[in-house]
Amino acid sequence: MNVAKKGYRGEVEVKELLSDLGFDAERSWGSDGRAFGLASDIDIKAKRDDLELHVQVKRRKKIASYLEFKNANLVAVRQDRGKWVFIMSEEMFKEVLK
Repeated sequence: MNVAKKGYRGEVEVKELLSDLGFDAERSWGSDGRAFGLASDIDIKAKRDDLELHVQVKRRKKIASYLEFKNANLVAVRQDRGKWVFIMSEEMFKEVLK
């Protein structure tokens, strides 16, 4: 599968996941958030009640092993002098948004 098709399919999967969770989710035209009037790195805009998510989708063949979920359901990472980034499993994401 070529990279563009792989990325497109990943964006569609995430859009459908958010729609299933009750969000009004849209994929930006050409994977460019400027179609929404947002930054170019936004692939999906999703809104439910007062919550609006701006999502960048990355689909990889393999992710770094320290990001894999073994016994935890949330991984926190931070680069030096940076902000914390929290990554959660799909199951935890669904539970938090219920």
